[in-house]
Amino acid sequence: MKRLLLILIITFVGITALQAQNTCTDQLKLAQRKFDDGLLDDIPQLLANCMKDGFTKEEKTNAYKLLIQTYLFSEKQEKADEVMMQFLKDFPSYTIAVNDPKEFVNLHSTYRTKPIFKIELKLGATFCMPKVVEQYGTSDINTVKPTYKAKIGYNVELNYLNKLYKNFDYSIGASLTISNFDYKNNPTSYSAVSGTFTSWYVGLPIACRYNYKFKGINFFGKIGIETVYLVKSSASLTRKDNIITRQEPFTGTENLLSSQNKLDIRPLIAIGTSFNLLGGWLNVAAGYKFSTMVQANKNKRYANQTLSTKYFFVQDDILCNQTYLSVSFIKPIYKPKKIK
Repeated sequence: MKRLLLILIITFVGITALQAQNTCTDQLKLAQRKFDDGLLDDIPQLLANCMKDGFTKEEKTNAYKLLIQTYLFSEKQEKADEVMMQFLKDFPSYTIAVNDPKEFVNLHSTYRTKPIFKIELKLGATFCMPKVVEQYGTSDINTVKPTYKAKIGYNVELNYLNKLYKNFDYSIGASLTISNFDYKNNPTSYSAVSGTFTSWYVGLPIACRYNYKFKGINFFGKIGIETVYLVKSSASLTRKDNIITRQEPFTGTENLLSSQNKLDIRPLIAIGTSFNLLGGWLNVAAGYKFSTMVQANKNKRYANQTLSTKYFFVQDDILCNQTYLSVSFIKPIYKPKKIK
């Protein structure tokens, strides 16, 4: 019984919604016929009850255009402007079509219809690729060579974008990057040391972006610079000896923040493609960031004695270059305004 009642309710709601849709569709057709016959006075009232939620998106767009033409032909300029402003609020990213009425197009051109700025939220995967500038260690560095291996990290950015010139945009934002890489070394003939290094950076990315359309596909290239500041840094290390010891293996996580330089300036390049989505743009990009300042502080390299005595480890001078893949969404912010 309950199941039957539920089916009846769902059916009733569906039929009611379909009837409402058909009614509004019929109202739009009737309004169009009246417009074609020059009977303009009844059109606003015919469309009024359906403008809020009775039309489909396409029907509502056509209803707006019909209302605007009606008021213009009736020499009611203020009413036409009111409807155009509401149209631009409901459809801020609307692009003029070749079959749009001339009166609508002319009025549309008297308004600011481009976004005043854009907001970008970006999520990415980073791969830190350490480059050794100068090696240090507790043993003969000519024969003992550590290895570094890229490991996945993460990045999130929030950017402000605006037009710079023609197809060029500029952006400025804030970022958080978690960078990881693996380390292996054999500092003595009887020991093996391995670990993972993790660094957290906050940054200020500034970039210039060039947008290019080729065969209907949107591409972009970006160059810029990101100034980052180190806020957290640690190393999870393990030392294993191939001789019998009471405390083997040696493991632990060491805080490296106090022994590292905090600032790095990273030039960046990227290429990508974008797709229209939900009134904005979905972007997929790949890029590279060049580190310019070594991570270890030369005056505090040996400050943490635990690193050298427990793990036979001394920080090398490395540059933390990064490759990255990112997905972002750009939301345009509109503020329509009469300009003519």
